[in-house]
Amino acid sequence: MKHIKKKFLLEARTDAFDFTDPRIEQVKLKGNTLENVNEKEKIAFIQTDEGKVVGGFIHKINGKSLVFPVPDPTLIYFNTAYLNVRLIKNLKKKLLKKVSHEKQLNELALNEFYEYFGNTSTSVIFMFMAIESFLNQAIPTEFVYKSVSGKKTELYNKLQIQENIDFKTKITLVLKQISGKNFFEKSTPTNQYIWNLKEFRDDLVHTKQELDPLKYNQLMVTSLNFDYEKALNAVTKFMNFYKKEYIEEC
Repeated sequence: MKHIKKKFLLEARTDAFDFTDPRIEQVKLKGNTLENVNEKEKIAFIQTDEGKVVGGFIHKINGKSLVFPVPDPTLIYFNTAYLNVRLIKNLKKKLLKKVSHEKQLNELALNEFYEYFGNTSTSVIFMFMAIESFLNQAIPTEFVYKSVSGKKTELYNKLQIQENIDFKTKITLVLKQISGKNFFEKSTPTNQYIWNLKEFRDDLVHTKQELDPLKYNQLMVTSLNFDYEKALNAVTKFMNFYKKEYIEEC
């Protein structure tokens, strides 16, 4: 995968976009944009040079009105993780060349320690952010999740699901009620990477000191041993399982 296809929350091909739709009151702006003035929140539809129309917002900076397209945040997080994963293998090679009992650690080597662990932490956190964003986007606005246990039945609307349901329940039971499918129905090496990613992310975000003098050495060991490429591939397969061709190579 060289890079992923960039997608936006509101987008359509120019030849499929109805600029005369009577439900949308529009005014011409400078350039190839139309402003929707029928809603409380104004939307600008921007024509791209690839034959698409994408939705964005108008924001003034230094007194000038600018149009900013709104990309899919899930893909932003995934792309950030992807770009960092691409760097990790070479960073690790460079780091290992400088680690030895026979060598002094110079400033360059110390910088590479920080660069390696910074990139690995970023890739893990953003991979997990992408999953959480994907889960929340998958919940239909009017969907109600029904949880039945013993003599008790609990109902959760979209906001309550996002705020009160734990990650494991959302990614298995809630998503199954929504889609009728369960990526985790059978334990596989691929979906195990999702659970490994969750555990690693939790260790990073809720960093705890250990009892031994080095305190964080196990976290560093995990950073050195974790297979970031396989984890990224697992996240890709998970998302495309529920939304065909959502993550696309370019």
